[in-house]
Amino acid sequence: YGKLHIIKFLKKNRFILLFLLLSMIIIFILSNMIFSVEVIHSNSKIIKLVTEELKDRGIKKYAFAKSYSEVEKIEKEILNNNKDNLEWLEIIRNGTKYTVRVEERIINKEIDDNKNYDIVSSKNAVIRVIEAESGEKVRDINTYVKKGETIISAYITTPSEEKILSTARGKVIGEVWYIIDINYPYYHHEVKYTGNKKKVLVFNFINKRISLFDFKKYKTFDKNIKSIFDNNVNPISLNYEYQYETEVIDDIYTKEEAKNKAVETAKEKLLLKYSNIKEVKDVTIVNEISNDEQLNLTLFVKAYEDITKYREVIINNEGTTS
Repeated sequence: YGKLHIIKFLKKNRFILLFLLLSMIIIFILSNMIFSVEVIHSNSKIIKLVTEELKDRGIKKYAFAKSYSEVEKIEKEILNNNKDNLEWLEIIRNGTKYTVRVEERIINKEIDDNKNYDIVSSKNAVIRVIEAESGEKVRDINTYVKKGETIISAYITTPSEEKILSTARGKVIGEVWYIIDINYPYYHHEVKYTGNKKKVLVFNFINKRISLFDFKKYKTFDKNIKSIFDNNVNPISLNYEYQYETEVIDDIYTKEEAKNKAVETAKEKLLLKYSNIKEVKDVTIVNEISNDEQLNLTLFVKAYEDITKYREVIINNEGTTS
């Protein structure tokens, strides 16, 4: 009676059940599809470069979203392929949209000993340390300075109030601030290569796979196969397998664990992005959104950073500087 009742119910409601099934499939597809990819940068050439790199790796409009580990791999690949043009890149997923933030690599010019320089601030900051080897300090510690403002002047004031042009040398550390958006998954799957590899002789018969003289088997591995003998008539083959040992990581995090992981990851990415940062002083969570798959955080970060920038003192025909 039970089976007949179920069959009768399924037949009677087959169209409703089919509609529900199709609806669930459509919702799943739409929620995992990307409908917008935005590359944020002021240089159109950089935007075009990054957009093409993303498309080549499957990050584009109407494509399925990538996993967290896939996105990290893509970030590294794009940076490695464009070392002369890109300093840093980050891909953030917000629902069905990818926001891509990118920093262009700027090659700093070498300081010419035959020229005169002021030391100015490379960023808006609060000055925390001034180390002046030469030149005159014109700003104080714990004061706010805007990007481009002079901190150590090339001009030195003598006791007689005369200004003598020299050059500024030194270093300035400032407290700077960053707003960082970061996503972190509750479930983390990653496959890492250990670096171990070997060549194994494998005999296949029907569904049986026998590795010969393989005394220390890898628990998990990737492989490339080179056929020695293969017969289309008989289900027998003999192959060489080039095995590359892997380590599979499967972690499930609580909300608090994911939050801590996200903050630590944000710190690591910030230090990687800005090599001038000496220390991350404080991280504050200003916004937090959670769903079944991941935690989305907006962080306010205080950091101590080398904000030293040399700007050449140009003396024009009238004898004034610019």
